[in-house]
Amino acid sequence: MNTIHQRIKSLREALGLSMEQLAERVSVSWQTVQQWENGKTAPKRARLEAVAKALGTTAEYLAVGQSAAPRDARSEDKLAATAWPFLSIPEERIRKLTPVQLDRLEGAIALALGQLEIGLEVSRAPSTGSLYSLEEARDDFPMPAPSAPAPWEGGKTTKQMEREASLKLSLSDSVIANVAAGDAPAANDRFEKVPELADVRLSAGGGIENHAEDQTGFIHFRRSFLRSVGADGGRGRVVYAKGDSMEPIIRDGAALLVVPNESLTLRELAAGGVYAINYDGRMIVKTVAKDRVSGRWVARSFNPAYPDVPLENGHPVRVLGQVVWAGARLRDDEAGQWTRS
Repeated sequence: MNTIHQRIKSLREALGLSMEQLAERVSVSWQTVQQWENGKTAPKRARLEAVAKALGTTAEYLAVGQSAAPRDARSEDKLAATAWPFLSIPEERIRKLTPVQLDRLEGAIALALGQLEIGLEVSRAPSTGSLYSLEEARDDFPMPAPSAPAPWEGGKTTKQMEREASLKLSLSDSVIANVAAGDAPAANDRFEKVPELADVRLSAGGGIENHAEDQTGFIHFRRSFLRSVGADGGRGRVVYAKGDSMEPIIRDGAALLVVPNESLTLRELAAGGVYAINYDGRMIVKTVAKDRVSGRWVARSFNPAYPDVPLENGHPVRVLGQVVWAGARLRDDEAGQWTRS
């Protein structure tokens, strides 16, 4: 009989006891006795005396296989020095481990011993199949979360906190229809130069002939704005309007930001858009629409005093690009309209 498990089973059978009877004598379940005998577990040191008494032997014999003898201080010291210290872990399981597994086990034991030496308590794992209350679980690193005092402790109610919350401007379309979120400050601070073609005049009247495009300088636009209208990356050009046919939207002398695109055809135009058009050799700026009667494209002025210009009547027509922005100085008679009283 080499193990504590075999010794318990042999002594129980020699006494003619069943597992249930031995379990009753030591106040455990018969399944616990079964685990003692098949090597899955072993009696805890505190229960070993009761098991030995029930089997008519000594705890020393069950633990190490020594014969019963009067106990004295020397025998107790010998028992402590030679007995397998982990009664719930069969020694055979340790002997079967590979060298690599033994190295890992040694490291785990060293870590556990270090924790014991510094006084760090390790919570015992709950037994299999038992319920474990999270409220009673040990927290070795408690981190209390700050919280406001409850109303009955002098704190504020939810309604009070809502009323005292600072007002915030909502940019939702359903709240403020004419306010939109701007670009990030980093984007607002970057500018891009757009070539200025000061010698080019797009007629906002009867039409002007232009045969040269001379760049005279640059105008700086915010890059985020150019990107939003498709004029970034050097695609935009600034020209100037001449005439009053597009008033009040486009004034005489207004600067126009044009995105050149000579591949546009009449069929690709968007009704209501403003375009730079070469009409029979004349450069004009007009909005485009389809005539209600003929269903054909016409160039239309914002000023109702000017008639439509048919674009599909056989005259040479070339779309130069789309006008995406117009800027002009306010007239003296208009400036006062924007002064707050």
